[in-house]
Amino acid sequence: MSVLTLCLYLHASAPSSRPLALAIDGEPAATIVTASNPTPSAALAAAELRMHVQQMTGASLRIATDADDVSGARVLVGHSAATRALGFAVDDLASQEYMIRFLPDTLVLLGRDREESESASTELGYDTYGAPIASYRRAIDYAAATGSTSDAPRELTLPGLFDDQGTCYATYAFLERFCGVRWYGPSVLNIVAPRTDTLIVEGEDVRRSTSLRHRHATGGSWPIVNAQWGAPTEDQLRLYWRRMRIGGERWAGNHTIWTKTVAEVFSDPAYQAVGRGAGSQLCLTHPKLVQDMAQAAREFFDGDALPEGLKAMGDHFGVVPDDNASWCECDSCAEVLAVSRRDKRGHGMFSNAASSYYIFQFVNAVAKEVGDSHPDRYISALAYASYAYPPLGLDLEPNVSVAPCLQICYGYVTDVFANDAELYRLWLEAGDRPIYLWNYFHHPLEPALIEGWNAFPSFMPEVISREVKQYARDGVRGVFLCGIGQQLDYYLYMRTAFDADTDLETTVAEFFDGYFGAAAQPMQRFYGRIADINREEGVIGTSREKSWGTLGTPGRMSRLEADMQAATDAASTDVERWRVETWRRGVWDYMRAGYDEYHTGAE
Repeated sequence: MSVLTLCLYLHASAPSSRPLALAIDGEPAATIVTASNPTPSAALAAAELRMHVQQMTGASLRIATDADDVSGARVLVGHSAATRALGFAVDDLASQEYMIRFLPDTLVLLGRDREESESASTELGYDTYGAPIASYRRAIDYAAATGSTSDAPRELTLPGLFDDQGTCYATYAFLERFCGVRWYGPSVLNIVAPRTDTLIVEGEDVRRSTSLRHRHATGGSWPIVNAQWGAPTEDQLRLYWRRMRIGGERWAGNHTIWTKTVAEVFSDPAYQAVGRGAGSQLCLTHPKLVQDMAQAAREFFDGDALPEGLKAMGDHFGVVPDDNASWCECDSCAEVLAVSRRDKRGHGMFSNAASSYYIFQFVNAVAKEVGDSHPDRYISALAYASYAYPPLGLDLEPNVSVAPCLQICYGYVTDVFANDAELYRLWLEAGDRPIYLWNYFHHPLEPALIEGWNAFPSFMPEVISREVKQYARDGVRGVFLCGIGQQLDYYLYMRTAFDADTDLETTVAEFFDGYFGAAAQPMQRFYGRIADINREEGVIGTSREKSWGTLGTPGRMSRLEADMQAATDAASTDVERWRVETWRRGVWDYMRAGYDEYHTGAE
């Protein structure tokens, strides 16, 4: 028995009496079995299991179907005749629920999966970004994305992000818990997996669901994380989102009244906005707009139509004004806005209540109309900017789902975070309704990218762990991340959103130890120093002055440079050197360029 096998036991919940060998002395010791026509989720799960076991042991497990003769140990991946023979039915597991079962000579990796259908390509739904729901069901070059050998499939169709894919969840959870695999990014060298000739797994059975039901957090093009991830290909990114279990429950919420929909969907002259909002906003007190918006929602819920530009998925139809405060200036809107602006909660902050009554009286009117015909469906609203707080003097309809927009990236900025915490608490207390969250991870990088300068980065692992665990305890159904943070922060967020029992200290420690090896200590010191600087100053670098006048001072930059040089000197393998170099280029060189530009300009 190898040291690795003992460590694998420790990753399990508790040892059982049913060990199963996947590989012995570099040779296959088990066969993967799927249905004859597996779901996209099961097909991906089987390929991923084989690829990772091969990377760990050198053994390439055979993938058979339930129509083949199979002897010896089996890994049953997804529902099939083989799982039915063991008494597992498709309906045994709910959406996003998955199971890992250890049986004699058999490992079962199972979850509820979406079946393929002829209507898949025409299914109605646009996500929060406005992407068609069907666009996430696409083929990738799996062999190229994984750097696999010739036995890997060249083309593999991924399950849609918002399709049931419980078998993938089971398989990824198995690889994490029982095999020690960690995906710290989309590129091949971002993966940490133990190396061993013999792989024996055992442990307690697992049956669970996700902690947050909706987890929408795609991205990776911004400079720091793109460098840390090794500039991955599009196929690698899409595969990584499945590994991190992005997606889940169907919900969408974003600006649905905007230039495109005003011109093409809600173009009736009767309710066009008066004043500077003309062309992007509408008259939110006009009864005909209420009727037309409600009819658009009904047509979506009935499966008849969903014009491009609207955002709706599953049981939720978004009703959100454009991203500006150029409200209609007609007499009716002016009267309601006057009432709304008496609410001074959050005054002076980005998130306030000045427009809450105005916006939510419209949302409420649409919800009431839709509730009469579709009482089990929801109008999804954002609580954002000047309408971030629950409206005073207005009881919302029970079929309004709300997503408060919280600036988690301001976790070290006390006044901003306290204001967000208050409006979040008030929404939790405002009625029994589905609560989702729009979480901002866009600062400090977004203003720097827009204006063409480099920002002092912000790392905040303890804020992420604390807040996401609280979301799960509060019954929040899901999150949309606007910006995805950096490598470790993103990984920590998504692991905790999937499983709120994820331990902060363990996750951070194993990242640095497993990822950087001999360079772990100086790299963790470098990362921790950046987090400490943001925490101590209570600001994030949203301007040149904050970044390089307040945060990135000469003394601090000197210490950070020493940490990075120590890590470069300590790295002892090609993989460790590559990983350190991605942080040097992505974080340190990026910071140094911003610092130098600031001080050159000051001179």
